[in-house]
Amino acid sequence: MDDLTAQAEALLADMKPVSPSAAPGQNMLPPNTRRDVPGEYAPSPVWRAGDGPATLFVHGWDDTHRVWRLFAMDFIQNQRPALLVDLPGQGASNAEQAGWPYAGAAVRDVCAAEAPIDTIIAHSFGCIATLRAVELGARADYLVLIAPPLSGTDGGFRGRQRKKGYSDDVISRAEALCLERTGFPASRSDFRSVLEAYEGRTLIIGSEADAECPVEPMQALADGLPNVDVLVYPDLDHRALAQDTGVLADVLAFLGY
Repeated sequence: MDDLTAQAEALLADMKPVSPSAAPGQNMLPPNTRRDVPGEYAPSPVWRAGDGPATLFVHGWDDTHRVWRLFAMDFIQNQRPALLVDLPGQGASNAEQAGWPYAGAAVRDVCAAEAPIDTIIAHSFGCIATLRAVELGARADYLVLIAPPLSGTDGGFRGRQRKKGYSDDVISRAEALCLERTGFPASRSDFRSVLEAYEGRTLIIGSEADAECPVEPMQALADGLPNVDVLVYPDLDHRALAQDTGVLADVLAFLGY
């Protein structure tokens, strides 16, 4: 193996998520609310509270369903059915593959198993998984995409790898290896066609203070799409957007609660 390929292999190994544990006793809902939804690639652990059309909460990379403690508990306390999932390879999931194609398939599978789904609320990488799920046929009346990583520059895949110290040559080699082995590119953010075809309403939320996910690509994604609204905050960081009472209030207003 040449040195470039060896470094690319190290990059691919470094791409695996390192989310906190979601072991029993650390979950938001009691153990008897959990079930494993069979999927195309692997089962997905889900936790549900309430019957009827549900809101599905989808976390980001290196995270678990517990990021939604503020949002989901508000839904549950107000008797709105809530459904939480740990994405492949994260939290309580035992899946080997964690990339966007597998996460998207998992969200699609959960939506099908737990239908009807009224709303999907997603954060960061979970937005990419959600848009892929919709592309694969997942159905929901509303999408709330919080801090979607849409940029192809420093906020995207290549930028994240550069910050880890990998050169562009190594990144390109890793991308080629990923495509060769899985049939999918290492990253994807070109989801405008999905929202063009989507018949429900979408709210995209970002922050000027979010160094990970710039708001400009979010605004470009929504440009000219009548069913897509964009809400930009001035001072919330990336993860705070999924944990802020003001954001929650605006999401509830968008959903008509």
